[in-house]
Amino acid sequence: MRVVCLILSASLLLCCVNPQKKALDKVLALEAELREIQDASLNPVLASKVLVAYSEFLQAYPDASSNAAILYKSGEVEKGLGNYLKSAENFNKVHANFPNNELAPLALFQQADCFEALDQLLTAKNTYEEFIERYPSHPYVEQAKGMIKLLYFSDDELIKQFQQ
Repeated sequence: MRVVCLILSASLLLCCVNPQKKALDKVLALEAELREIQDASLNPVLASKVLVAYSEFLQAYPDASSNAAILYKSGEVEKGLGNYLKSAENFNKVHANFPNNELAPLALFQQADCFEALDQLLTAKNTYEEFIERYPSHPYVEQAKGMIKLLYFSDDELIKQFQQ
């Protein structure tokens, strides 16, 4: 009887975990297809399918341990499609909702890059500065400092700067 109860308990546990694993496997399979292309803009239909799969997973499993990574990847795909505002929103969610996650610093840095692409230079500058202040020992700090210096350069000034 004890063995039967143990088997039933294990089966019940697997039934509860299985839908989440299946949903995550679906997301990962679509993501792998997109990764083979390496550029979301080359296949916007597939990229959109990946974004829908991410969104469905996040809605169905709001407490899943993989959500920070899924939000981050969603930001990357949106950025690849040129949807910089949506990308910045996703990176912000990673940083705001998962501040202790290893992706939080990168999400803040990527958010600043999106603001720069949107020509929101003051917001980009403030976000790079926040990144530097919050993560002073991060490997991207020097890059963030460099990006701040380059924000207000004209194209001609940038060319001259890189030629030196």
